[in-house]
Amino acid sequence: MSDFYRLPEPLDVTESEETKRQNKRKRIRKRILVSLFVLLNVLVIGAAALVDFSTDLITSAPQSLDVRFLIAALCCFLILIATEALKYYIMMLRLDGRASVKVAFEVSALGKYYNNITPTGAGGQPFQMYYLNKKNVSTTASAAMPIADFLTLQFSFIILAIFVFIFGTPFLASIAGYTITIMISAYIGIVFYSAVPLLIVLFIIFPQAVGTIVRFFVKLLSKLRIIKNTEEMADKAMAMIIKYRQSVMIICKTKYMLIILMGFGFVYHVVLCSIPFFVLKAFGSQLTYLSVIAMMIMIYCAITYIPTPGNSGVAEVSFFVLLATLNQANLFWAMIIWRFLTYYSFVGIGGWLLAFAAIKKRLGKKKKATLEKH
Repeated sequence: MSDFYRLPEPLDVTESEETKRQNKRKRIRKRILVSLFVLLNVLVIGAAALVDFSTDLITSAPQSLDVRFLIAALCCFLILIATEALKYYIMMLRLDGRASVKVAFEVSALGKYYNNITPTGAGGQPFQMYYLNKKNVSTTASAAMPIADFLTLQFSFIILAIFVFIFGTPFLASIAGYTITIMISAYIGIVFYSAVPLLIVLFIIFPQAVGTIVRFFVKLLSKLRIIKNTEEMADKAMAMIIKYRQSVMIICKTKYMLIILMGFGFVYHVVLCSIPFFVLKAFGSQLTYLSVIAMMIMIYCAITYIPTPGNSGVAEVSFFVLLATLNQANLFWAMIIWRFLTYYSFVGIGGWLLAFAAIKKRLGKKKKATLEKH
């Protein structure tokens, strides 16, 4: 019989059915992972709130509240958001040739969200790289921007901290709760905080020497049975440092970009430390502006190596050094407003953006399915 009259072979649907089952399993696995991630976020934020606000200092209402200073504190918070968004807008414009206000705001807000819910405070950069790439920003720019942002924020804080260490003694001396314990903790903290930026600088100048140092410490940790797979860990550490170095070099090659980013870093840290000053003033504190700024920088140095989301628990204890100047009835309210403006607002904005994106994606899929049916 000729091929023309031969009946067609029955279709093999096994592979198709198997593919469908695999895709279904992937969708179920993805939904489970997303649900677990959301649950983890809720638990982390809930635990932080429990640590922050489980106190015996709650009273019925604050006393002697000056709303003008609270408005000033709120304006500082808005400046923080605008500063971070403007920073990414300028970086996108310089590195990618085009920029979007919406993307700049979202990538900065989501970066703060992930930084605030991860114990090490370093969860924002990987997500920002992924998000920027997803928004059609070039791969080079997507990798360089979050790392440059991270490093310039660290360098600007280190410079401010050193300035306070050298010149801040007269201002810190006016705060009764300032002790040698806080001072020593701040010195230790700034050493930890400076580790990564200093490694990058040293790697730019002495690449081979830094590589030797990194491998030495990895082998030391391996001998102490803290880590396994020595070579793999050493390679990962070197890959991270090389990636950071490349990002810094890209920024340095862009005219005035490094100076602009450092300027944004100084503004960010000074404005962040200004929020507690205005909150304290709202409740009647007599501390001076420079005293509060200097003390907050010391506090942030002292708690930088605390591995809790948003440094919850220790941040509040440290802040009590400044709260001690207030009326007992106002302690809780000053604490909750300060934490809301410097921590929970960032978490809330990032969480809202993620939830909105998930809902929008879900509705888009339903709309597409409806159109396909018709």
